[in-house]
Amino acid sequence: MLILYMRTKTQKINDIKYGKKHEHRVKPILETLFGTLNMSDNQYDNFDFNNNKFYVEHKQRNIAFGQYDSLIFDKVKYDKYLELKQKEPHKQFFICWSLSSGLYMWEFKENDDEFYLRDKYDVDRGCWDNTKKQICVLNKYIDSFYDFEKIVVKKSKKSKT
Repeated sequence: MLILYMRTKTQKINDIKYGKKHEHRVKPILETLFGTLNMSDNQYDNFDFNNNKFYVEHKQRNIAFGQYDSLIFDKVKYDKYLELKQKEPHKQFFICWSLSSGLYMWEFKENDDEFYLRDKYDVDRGCWDNTKKQICVLNKYIDSFYDFEKIVVKKSKKSKT
């Protein structure tokens, strides 16, 4: 028996509030790695945070790392990365997922060996939508935020010497 879940307008609004609440919570943690971040006021922006060096997208998910073969985000965000990278080639782009098992990160890159595309599952309609795509970043290319932080700190210390 297949049970489809479809969000009501109220649930959609609550989901947006939920996401914003978690963006406020994770911002100070992200700033330990990325420095002071500006938070987007527009809920439809492709990146939640930015500064003069970085763009950062945040996703809150109620799953544990490794529960699936990958972590996902909408392909429109990847398309925006490609567009912005042309305009601001000096900036780095990251996506961070807050999961029940911790905080995880992936740096956007054009190497498509690290992810695959799939049709987007439209929760509001309760079906797959072949007109919209999602990026599925394979787990082996995703790092714990804290491991990533150690790598970045080591690199910056080496460059100072």
